[in-house]
Amino acid sequence: MNLRTISIGLSSSVLLGIICFGIYIGPRDNIIDFIFAPFFVLLVAGFPPIVSMSLSARSKNSISQMILMTTSLLYGIWFAYVANNAFYVHVTSTSAIIILFVGIYFLPVSLPLWITAYVIEILYRKKNPNTPAEP
Repeated sequence: MNLRTISIGLSSSVLLGIICFGIYIGPRDNIIDFIFAPFFVLLVAGFPPIVSMSLSARSKNSISQMILMTTSLLYGIWFAYVANNAFYVHVTSTSAIIILFVGIYFLPVSLPLWITAYVIEILYRKKNPNTPAEP
């Protein structure tokens, strides 16, 4: 198993956790809202692992793969911490609004990591232009 597979799998696991959390917090009385809640949570809180997954799918360098894997892992830990804190520890009437900002508040961490992985990938491709992608 190569690093690309592990990185994409880790990002997919984080996305699956976000979808499951959306199912858990979704309303149970209306089937349309029950189906819509996971997609809404995925839309507003799932973009960091989606970006990491898409960058990882195009990356050939193992260092950038490890950086993107670390980014997904950090976001999974961050999302779990914020969701636990908002929905179990400090429950208020506005706890659900926090989900709108989880991905945005993670951007100061994720943007430098994504840019670093992208720059490393560009330098690697300039140094090795004919290197085939990992299988």
